[in-house]
Amino acid sequence: MKAPNFRKEAAVFSFFFCLFAVCQTFPTPADRASLIKLEQFQFTGGNLLSTEKELQVNCILKRIKAKEIMEGMKTGKFAPAMHFFRAKELIEQSPVFKIIQMMPKGAGLHLHEYALLNVDWLVKNATYLPNCYICFTPVGGVQFHYFNRNQQKKMVNCSEWVLLEQYRNQIQNVTEFDNSLMRNLTLITENPEEAYQSQNIIWHRFSDAFAAASSLISYAPVFKTYFYEALKEFYHDNVQYIEIRALLLPVYELDGTLHNKSWSIMAYQEVSRQFKNDNPDFMGTKVIFSVHRKLNNAEMKIAVHEAMELYSKFPETMAGFDMVGHEDAGHPLWYFKNELLIPAKLGVKLPYFFHAGETDWEGLHVDENILDALLLNTSRIGHGYSINKRLAAKQLSKKLEVAIEVCPISNQLQCYVCPDES
Repeated sequence: MKAPNFRKEAAVFSFFFCLFAVCQTFPTPADRASLIKLEQFQFTGGNLLSTEKELQVNCILKRIKAKEIMEGMKTGKFAPAMHFFRAKELIEQSPVFKIIQMMPKGAGLHLHEYALLNVDWLVKNATYLPNCYICFTPVGGVQFHYFNRNQQKKMVNCSEWVLLEQYRNQIQNVTEFDNSLMRNLTLITENPEEAYQSQNIIWHRFSDAFAAASSLISYAPVFKTYFYEALKEFYHDNVQYIEIRALLLPVYELDGTLHNKSWSIMAYQEVSRQFKNDNPDFMGTKVIFSVHRKLNNAEMKIAVHEAMELYSKFPETMAGFDMVGHEDAGHPLWYFKNELLIPAKLGVKLPYFFHAGETDWEGLHVDENILDALLLNTSRIGHGYSINKRLAAKQLSKKLEVAIEVCPISNQLQCYVCPDES
């Protein structure tokens, strides 16, 4: 792609001003081509120059893409216009997707610790380990825990724990049972529009799935293996570096020993180094310590001090601090302004990576989080869906070079955008 001729651009703009002023000038094909080129230049990455080979590859990819579009118009099944759960199978069969899958991705910068790896691995591996117990909750969900056979099996929300090995021996269709476990660990459903008719419903289901997954992953032998397997999956997709939001909840051993946040950071560090040794071209991993935005001010103060300590102790692995959870239902960033300003007042470095603008509300404190994230010196903005409604924030983020972690599938699944608008 050639760099635009700025004199021609000026001429194009002059032409349009003249046209609206009813000048005796009419558009030519050259004027139209210049305007299209100007628009292309203003797209993200539009000022990058392509080599001859890159232009050839682009032409091939555009032909394949055009073929898929035409096929979608014929069949009425075009993946970008469908709900992701209905489109997933089509996407996996798509030649365009397979080409993209092979391309270097750079970094995955918006990831959560309990949703890094395909849940098939959790069900087929973690739930088949010895001492894995299951509890069927009153609301139809599941929880897992690893107990010694002699341990007292009492935990909140679960009155009866069943050893999975014994349970599987008693049922006829183990495959169907395992499939049901996978459904409890994901949001996938055949009728997403009916199942998730509001954001509150899907956030509740989202929390249940995370809780079920975390009850498996928080077991120390699973914790490290799960992370290594996740890195393998990202590496297979040509992702070269990742950052994960991690609550750093206690990780436990079979005898009940609980590990603290430092242990978890060191575990991530150890596994990441091992993976880099096995795959030298992988660039590594960092952790963004995260807490729930429903904390009170006193709890947030403790969390910020913990984050400063962890960042000081593990500068190579700890990237910074964030808040997670349903933005509409949690406290806004400004509610925690005193706590979040503690590092600056102490002269301590603690980078922020705030979730902000993950909402479709307009004119309320929720979408003001975008502005406050920038005021509080965030390094990036997670989601940022509402930034188009906040023009000052949009301009300021560009000026400060604060990147937005765009999550289109998440926005669709959580009902911020309809499938036909994705």
